[in-house]
Amino acid sequence: MESTNQSSGYDQSRRKRKKKQPPQAPSQSSVEKWRSEKQQRIYSTNIIQSLRELRISSAVKPPSSRGGGIAVRDAAYRSLAVTARGRTLWSRALLSKAVKLKFRKQNRMRNSNCAITGNINNRLRKKRATVLRLKGKGLPAVQRKVKLLSRLIPGCRKQPLPVVLEETTDYIVAMEMQIRALNALISAVAPPTPPSETGHDGEETHMLG
Repeated sequence: MESTNQSSGYDQSRRKRKKKQPPQAPSQSSVEKWRSEKQQRIYSTNIIQSLRELRISSAVKPPSSRGGGIAVRDAAYRSLAVTARGRTLWSRALLSKAVKLKFRKQNRMRNSNCAITGNINNRLRKKRATVLRLKGKGLPAVQRKVKLLSRLIPGCRKQPLPVVLEETTDYIVAMEMQIRALNALISAVAPPTPPSETGHDGEETHMLG
């Protein structure tokens, strides 16, 4: 009977030690993942597919120059969120935003009669934002910076500081990968620069007319 009590107490102590061990932070693994060539290839495939779909839709209804730039930007962010597979708060926020924008475009004509109500709601939101901004001025400097950072990272509003820092790290390395992939795509489709004609002494020669 005593041996049974000792073994059960030993198991409970082992469980407590396991619980006390801090979980391994996934930020390091996410950094390595976003910096790998495999992840860059996956993103390149996703952005190419998104741009093809955007080109097909533009052929049906050509957008304005400003609207076309915004559409390309949204496609780039949406492809980045798809590459992340919605495993982070910022990727889920971007995917949710893409769905909401698509829904708004489809129902823009239906909601044209509610323009007055929308203007009233926008005024109320502006007043509310002004009140929150005045309240935020009384916060300490560190809290203000954390709050500003949480607003810059998608999906991180009202999140605790450890979550904001982890999401910020993942978002930054993902954006770095996005820049590398887009630069590689631009270099691949850009026409090659013609070589300049040089003389025997290495100076450029000029054709005389």
